[in-house]
Amino acid sequence: MKKIKLALSIRAFDIGGAERQLLELAKHIDKSKYDVTIYIMYARELDSVAKSIEGIKFIDLKKGSRYDIFPFLKRYKNSLEEEQIDVIYSYLVEMNLFSLLASRVSKRDMKVIWGFRSSNMDLKKLGKFPQLLFWLQKIFSPYVDKIISNSHASVDFHKEMGYELSKCEVIHNGIDVDRFRPSSDEKRAFRDKHNLKDDDIAIGISARVNVMKGYPILSKAMRKLMSEDDRVRLFVVGGGEDEILKECKDILGEYDKRVVWFGAQNGVESSFYNGLDIYVSSSIFGEGFSNSIAEAMCCEVPVVTTDVGDSKIVVGDCGIVVKGNSVDELYNGLKKMIEMDRKELGKCSRERIVNNFSIQKMVENSQKVIEQCVE
Repeated sequence: MKKIKLALSIRAFDIGGAERQLLELAKHIDKSKYDVTIYIMYARELDSVAKSIEGIKFIDLKKGSRYDIFPFLKRYKNSLEEEQIDVIYSYLVEMNLFSLLASRVSKRDMKVIWGFRSSNMDLKKLGKFPQLLFWLQKIFSPYVDKIISNSHASVDFHKEMGYELSKCEVIHNGIDVDRFRPSSDEKRAFRDKHNLKDDDIAIGISARVNVMKGYPILSKAMRKLMSEDDRVRLFVVGGGEDEILKECKDILGEYDKRVVWFGAQNGVESSFYNGLDIYVSSSIFGEGFSNSIAEAMCCEVPVVTTDVGDSKIVVGDCGIVVKGNSVDELYNGLKKMIEMDRKELGKCSRERIVNNFSIQKMVENSQKVIEQCVE
């Protein structure tokens, strides 16, 4: 059977969930059925990860700047034709738009799949250029062959914004259940490194420090919790906005000494999650499918999360889901989790991810949609 020539296209390999999912699909897709080419607009340090994937081709289109539009489009179109691409699966708004345009100005018949990730975005808080791209994507949404969303929340949000989503399917993210697994050795090493006693309670979060992730709300809830319980510590992985970081430190005040700010990381390893007793997600909007929630659950760490995006679907009955943008709700959820049987919840958490949100399921479902396009 003739192989499907597939392009996986994204703006750049920055640190994020969409980028990781593209890489996992490229790694695990059936190479006996697919010839895969990865396209990027801008070079990044993480390109080496993509280039190391066996059996794929990597092409940097070297976009000059935001205003490099028509020359870039021509380079992209010419490369797609040269590689004889059958299907383009693009991720995120910029590459979605360029992929559709490149396919339409090409003499080659190419199918286009758009990947949607975001939900409940506050468009007023985005710049004028991102807003323009969002509305252009809305205008062109009826003309793509398929749309894959990683969450039901993302579908609902885009429908509300007026997008045409009759060709949309939800495929949740896939988690590497072998990479993220419980480890008593990693747990002990983390707790020894940070001088945690056996009865200390390590709460952790891995998320960009920005307005969407609710860090000031979390800081207020943690301050209240820490003032009542000397055992509580907070560990934060994520870089971002210095202004929000300063606000959080000011809110925490004297309790900031019980917080470890790791900053941005190239990737969060299981050693971080395994050191925790509780994982917390305090997002207030913009969440679709949270990889970090699922990764923590895979390591048998129970989760307290706000009801944003598909977090409630991911957690199920294995954690605590609270109302978003509420200090009291988050505080009460964390306090309740401290008093619960976290070991049993942890086992429930891993089993839920293994059964419902593995990489294998994501890849299989993605292949089905791709193959529908070329039938």
